[in-house]
Amino acid sequence: MKIQKTIFKLLLISFLIISCSEETTIPEIEGNFTNGIIISTEGNFGAKDGSISYINNDLNRLATNFLYTGVNNAQLGGLIQSVTFSDNFAYIILNDVNVITVVDKNTFEKVVDINTGLSNPRYMTIVNGKGYITNWGSGFDETDDYVAVLNLESNTIEDTIISLENGVEQIVSKDNKLYVSHKGAFSSGNIISVVDLSANNAITKITVKDNPDELFFDISGNLVVLSEGRPTSFGGAPDFAVLTNTTSAISIINTNTNTIEKEWTFPENTRASLMAYENGTIYYYMSATKEVFSLEESSTTLPSSGITVTNIYGMNVKDNRIYTVKFAFTSLSEFSVIDIATENEIYKTPVGLGASKIYFN
Repeated sequence: MKIQKTIFKLLLISFLIISCSEETTIPEIEGNFTNGIIISTEGNFGAKDGSISYINNDLNRLATNFLYTGVNNAQLGGLIQSVTFSDNFAYIILNDVNVITVVDKNTFEKVVDINTGLSNPRYMTIVNGKGYITNWGSGFDETDDYVAVLNLESNTIEDTIISLENGVEQIVSKDNKLYVSHKGAFSSGNIISVVDLSANNAITKITVKDNPDELFFDISGNLVVLSEGRPTSFGGAPDFAVLTNTTSAISIINTNTNTIEKEWTFPENTRASLMAYENGTIYYYMSATKEVFSLEESSTTLPSSGITVTNIYGMNVKDNRIYTVKFAFTSLSEFSVIDIATENEIYKTPVGLGASKIYFN
């Protein structure tokens, strides 16, 4: 059923009460969604109802939800795995339908769907006018994982692919090299692949702890890796929390030598499952205690206490604030902002079902 854009805008804009005596005035949407926060929400698996939410940097109104739908009068039609931003465009990866939807990053108006050359796509990084996209393949086949190459000028997938070991996941780039974490698809992995684009895609492997996932570069240019540990037992619904796991760790890798220079390992059967980085501080989330911890890179030991949050599914950090989304697949998710200095929640708003990734546009 078609829903008109004007109706969507009326439904999606709402007011946030800042104090008991003060209420913000919300301007009309002018079609520019930069200088704000983008939340990608997965939706329910199989329902193909992933969506995008937008929150302005001033945090003075509730989220604009179903942003893509309201702008384009159509749903994305898939599960949103991740979003990558270039100078002018956003690339929305729809994992379950093997599509990348390209939109104008300012207006979120659709440009094109890329629907060839992809097989279970996950994450993307941009290097010299090309997008490099990790693909699981079937997820069960340990021999079909690869990185697809997207020509950003023509929005077409090139014929050449970069074959890698099983479980390709997150991908970042530096100095014409790709760094890929191997979480394991439907199994488990323990390597970081380094692909040298300047040397005919030569591949170097770095062994880390089990299930490496999130990757960041620190202020010295080293690679920071979160290894979650391989789950060995689970709790029950609704979130099926990991009860026991192999060793979880945060590793600092020297990108000149591809060696681990420093590593923090977590106690037995405890794990960090989310990570962010800002100005020499690593932030990680422990689901067992529902806390976000701050770890200085100069520290030799892990911190003993953190900031209490809810059961979260996504996290990012900017300007000494922690941005989180609550684990929620049967109701709307909750987006929250916490001031790190005071540990107080300073903002919250409902966002889409299964909200998972937080971006600063």
